Amino acid sequence: MKAPEIDAAVERIEGGDRQPLYLVIGEQVLATREASRIAEALAAAAGCEVALHKGAAGAELGSVLADLFTFSLFEPAKVALVEGSAEFADRDAAAELIDEAAEVLGDEYRVAGEGLSVAARKAAGPLLQTLRLFGIDPLAGAAEEAIAALPDSALAGGKSQRKDGRRGRPKKERVQLARGLSALLEAARAADLTGWSASNLAELDRAAGGGLPEGHALVFAERSVDRYHPLVRRLLDRNVAFEVGQLALDRGGKATGLGPVVAELERETGVRIDRAAAQELARRTLRKEGWGTSVADAASAARFAAEYRKIAAGVPEGGGRIDRATVEESVVDRGEQDVWDVFNAMEGQKPGAALAALRRYFDSAADRQGERFRFLSLLAGRCQQLAATHGIAMAHSLPEARNFNGFKARVLPKLMAEWPDTVKKPGPWPLFNMYKAAMARRSPEAVSAMSELPWKVLETEIRLRGGSGEAGAALEALVLAVAGGGRPASGVASRSGQGDGSRAPVSPRGAGPGARRSTARRGRRRR
Repeated sequence: MKAPEIDAAVERIEGGDRQPLYLVIGEQVLATREASRIAEALAAAAGCEVALHKGAAGAELGSVLADLFTFSLFEPAKVALVEGSAEFADRDAAAELIDEAAEVLGDEYRVAGEGLSVAARKAAGPLLQTLRLFGIDPLAGAAEEAIAALPDSALAGGKSQRKDGRRGRPKKERVQLARGLSALLEAARAADLTGWSASNLAELDRAAGGGLPEGHALVFAERSVDRYHPLVRRLLDRNVAFEVGQLALDRGGKATGLGPVVAELERETGVRIDRAAAQELARRTLRKEGWGTSVADAASAARFAAEYRKIAAGVPEGGGRIDRATVEESVVDRGEQDVWDVFNAMEGQKPGAALAALRRYFDSAADRQGERFRFLSLLAGRCQQLAATHGIAMAHSLPEARNFNGFKARVLPKLMAEWPDTVKKPGPWPLFNMYKAAMARRSPEAVSAMSELPWKVLETEIRLRGGSGEAGAALEALVLAVAGGGRPASGVASRSGQGDGSRAPVSPRGAGPGARRSTARRGRRRR
């Protein structure tokens, strides 16, 4: 895979247009490949070798930068390629430079006395550096105008200002800080301070501004980058930062961006993979960073590449391709599983699909026990809403609604008029889906099951909070009870709460001992 922008950058380097800092953003296997091309072109022009630094961050990156800023008696130039430092992943970096200045100035944000004290000189460095990061000339115009040109996020503060529920400095405090920084800038100008900070970000900004010795260059290959990071935006504007694509998952859970990544892994390993096998590998490994259409998170994307390499290593040379069956046999399924898939199958009276989705949901969880409580919280709310919808529909003999428009016109107003204050109201569309589920549960058995749903939720919570060794089985039983809707859930196996893969039969009601008690009570009522 070759990106046209990278081709053009390499041509410019070979033609003599060489910049001190380059950034390639994308899936790590792609970013590393393309950044290597840039680094190799720079090294060839300078007559040196490329020094590779994997995962250099913090003090290690600081050492790389310090080495780049010095000449060598033995090398004509230096070209460093840094892979996966995550140095550009946090837009708060500039705000934290301002925090450094604010901490030295003190709570009143004043420059005490005439001239600059030692503390004030120390505060001036991060301030001047922050102005340069945002392309603001510290020496041009009035000091108040320079400070006012900073984005509000820089004055709001970094992570230290967002502890204990805070969202950064309040407006009044930001105004006070701006006044203090303006006075500090005036004093720094009068003292002719250059004001370079000692942070990695400051050194990177210095490098980007041409501070490296001639022939020296730094190339980053990064997957995790915040596009609003001030230095990233400047590099993009200068056409020395390039984006080469990333793995993502669409709203339906299908992987996108696979083509270039698979092509690079095929080139690297020499082993090809079938299209269906690549999609299955993505399904079993990738997880989202956020909701909706989202980039795959870094750990799962790394697992995709690692699993590909592991399978490829077991393919004999010239032994063919990776097929879907091989992926299914070799890779544990810990991919993205939307909790709403569990609810949709459960309300659609598909116990087998609901149970499979539930197990996959927990199998992919980093903290299984914590995820159980989170899931129960979501499920309890859903069960409350379903039970309320069912109860209102049955009590008032509401009509069926085959489409959303008919539901909005004839059913929704009646549901809202009778909706209990103790249950959170869902939106019109989720309520339409719950109403369809309610109307599918009108048999005597289903009506009885829906009436018992609130205490089943309570029983499940008691089992979960009581440290039951069958916590997973308790949740499975509740999901099956809702999915069965009064019908037997026979033939569906249950797994123990310890996640050890063992299976035990489920009672026809699908809810363990609690279900047998409820069945006995119904029997007594009939007699």
